[in-house]
Amino acid sequence: MQKTPVRPIVEGGILTAVAILFALISVYIPVIGTFVNLLWPVPIVLLGVRHGYRWSILAVVAAGIIIALLMHPLTAVSVVVGFGLIGIALGFALRQGFSPAKTLLLGAAASLVSKAAVIAITAAVMGFNPLNLQTEAMVKGLEQAIEFYRTMGMNAENLAQMEAAMRPMIDLMKIILPAGFVLAAVVDTFLNFQVAKAVLGRLGHRVEPFPPFRHWTVPRITIYALVVSLLALYWGQSREFELLYKAGMNLQVIATMLLAVQGLAVFYFLADKYNLSRLVRGIILFLIFSNGIFMQAIIVGGAFDLIFDYRQLRAPRLE
Repeated sequence: MQKTPVRPIVEGGILTAVAILFALISVYIPVIGTFVNLLWPVPIVLLGVRHGYRWSILAVVAAGIIIALLMHPLTAVSVVVGFGLIGIALGFALRQGFSPAKTLLLGAAASLVSKAAVIAITAAVMGFNPLNLQTEAMVKGLEQAIEFYRTMGMNAENLAQMEAAMRPMIDLMKIILPAGFVLAAVVDTFLNFQVAKAVLGRLGHRVEPFPPFRHWTVPRITIYALVVSLLALYWGQSREFELLYKAGMNLQVIATMLLAVQGLAVFYFLADKYNLSRLVRGIILFLIFSNGIFMQAIIVGGAFDLIFDYRQLRAPRLE
């Protein structure tokens, strides 16, 4: 009879307990809990790298059952379903030795699936779309801000101007929620990758790092995505095709953010090339993130580098 290995069981139990502790902290400790909640997949990643994805799946199931018993089934859904698949995917990718870019892509895809699953389960159980809560919260926040300024003595004309300026922004936020989920999936996957990499390094596992930021480059398809998004926006608006317009807007947001990353990488490349001091770099970065014109310049610079390969990175580092 084949014996069950003791070491995976012991480590699996410990890491499952850590995952449960993370869930408790995320629910009962404000501020810190939010950050800990984002890092919930890390113990699952560690278990997957050291002993395989089967142990990761067992840990996620066990943690989900215990969290449901200790707290609430919906809490287990939001934590385990929302982040468990990311841990399994990242653990599998790192154990297989995937490149950082491929690992990030797999983890981000898992994150998107998880978020969609949480929304679907919550809607089925609670009977309403949880996304509506976010849009309602934005509208309520605007109303509270207007009421606050009214009590502070602001006249009706200025209040009307403020509301007229803020309403389109809220409407835009409602449209680009899908793009926000995509970008959030990339960010939380990257965060978990970096933390898991640091911990695995302490445990003797070498994980291939991302290249230096000055050598980052996004997929060249980003340029085509931007062109398609602009066409979709034009046709959607001119033909009053709302779905096409919203799809184009979300695609434009994603493509623009990727080009902004590309442009920032070019900036760091040039800063190193010309030995800019930290003070000068800090001032330029402040201008970039505080001034729309500078940010537009960064996006254009990213597009230029992606098309003409200014940094001469023939093999894209993030593909």
